[in-house]
This record gives sequence, structure tokens and C-alpha cells, in this order.
Amino acid sequence: MSDFEEQAMNKLATDIGQLYSGLVTVCLNLPVMVTLPTGEVSNVDMVPAVRRVMDLIEDQPMPEDQQATLFACCAFWLGALDLFGLLVVEGFDKARAHSAAANVVMAEQHLMSVTLWLADNQK
Repeated sequence: MSDFEEQAMNKLATDIGQLYSGLVTVCLNLPVMVTLPTGEVSNVDMVPAVRRVMDLIEDQPMPEDQQATLFACCAFWLGALDLFGLLVVEGFDKARAHSAAANVVMAEQHLMSVTLWLADNQK
């Protein structure tokens, strides 16, 4: 693996992990709190937890557009993780790495939107 490829993989891994941490925080601050696994967790723990959040979103007492935004954040995060996994298993591919990074960016934007909505609507 070239230096560029290694840097790209490290950046993606870091970004995906930081996004998960952001999701943990947002979920703890939802109108109906949702707890996600924390600490030393792997995708074996994170993926089902994020999928569970997607299942529970429609039960959150918040506007539909914010429910949809959080749902999209989770979907983009899962997509980024899936693409990262393919990069690990099948080897580095520049287009796939860019696709994973695009999913990260979209998840970050959606997470920020929900975070701002939660901040504006704290009790």
C-alpha cells in the first residue's frame, strides 16, 4: 500500500470513528434517549446499533424532516463503513475511497443539522 493509500485509509477510519462518536452524543440527546455502545467497540457492535437507531427514529417526537435527516446520517455512515470494509478486504481503489469519503461528508452534514436542531430545541 502506498503512503497516499495508507493515509487515505487512516483518515477514513478516523472520520468514521468520529462520526460514530457524534451519533452516540446525538442519540443521548434525542427527545427519547437512545444509548449506543461506547468504549472499545467494533463494527460488530456498531452496525446493529446504528441500524436500531434507524428503526427507532420514527418514534422520536421530532419533526419528520429531522427524523429523515437523522435517518440519512445513519444510512450514510453505514455506507461509509461498508465501503471502508470493501477497501480493506478487496484492496485500495481510489474511486471506492472517494465514495466512502463522500458518504462521510454527507453523514457529517446531516449529523450537524440534527445537532443544531437539538441545540435549538433543548428543554
